[in-house]
Amino acid sequence: MRNLLYILLLATLCTGCVSQRTVDGKEKPAQQFDAKEAAATRLALGLQYLQSGNYEQARVNLERARDYTPDNPSVQTGLAFYYQQVQDFEMAERYYRKAIQLQPNNGDTHNNLGALLCNMGRYEEAEQSFNRALNISDYVKVAATYENAARCAARAGQEQKSDQYFQRAINHSSRNSTILETYAAVLLEQQRYQEAADVLKRRAQLPQLSAEYLWLESELARQQNDRARQRSFGDLLLSRFPDSRQADAYRARAAATNS
Repeated sequence: MRNLLYILLLATLCTGCVSQRTVDGKEKPAQQFDAKEAAATRLALGLQYLQSGNYEQARVNLERARDYTPDNPSVQTGLAFYYQQVQDFEMAERYYRKAIQLQPNNGDTHNNLGALLCNMGRYEEAEQSFNRALNISDYVKVAATYENAARCAARAGQEQKSDQYFQRAINHSSRNSTILETYAAVLLEQQRYQEAADVLKRRAQLPQLSAEYLWLESELARQQNDRARQRSFGDLLLSRFPDSRQADAYRARAAATNS
């Protein structure tokens, strides 16, 4: 194993400086090191490690990608993802802003920065970032960004603004069940039960049940003291999605009620 590592190390060190012979016996330089290709490979590896929770290897590969192409906005964004995952929000913000500096018209990065700033409690700055994304003419993830802006406004206690953003999100993607579920969850948290019921009624018209939808229906029924309806949706949740976090929450709620 040690000899193999030594051979691999030599091969790495000699990249770009080895010659090879052609058929006529002449020498030509071997293929030169391609920094962009190497950075893309390291970036992909880093994101895979990040997704699997191997943060140490994620950082190693992402930093190597940065070393290869320091002006690559995708690499800067990858490092922002890493620091966001390890909850170093100041470093995450730094890398998002660097990515924006390199690629100002990337709506995804403005949106991601907005979500980060909202989590940091910097609501006004977050809204500015969301609106920068929305003002980019060819930005396509409009509904998702309106949803993020709506959730952030709700966290800031700005109910009217949150409603407006949710309505815009729904207007842009009226059959998006996730947006409707998120809106209903916010309304339940705000104790606006009739409005939550109206949103869930719209969600009920869409195909495919989800654990979140069934949980929200059971929670609404609980708040309305409709025990039969609560149990009906709860039983369906346990039957269809027994391993979901929503099923765990329902079981915990039932255990607390019966204790």
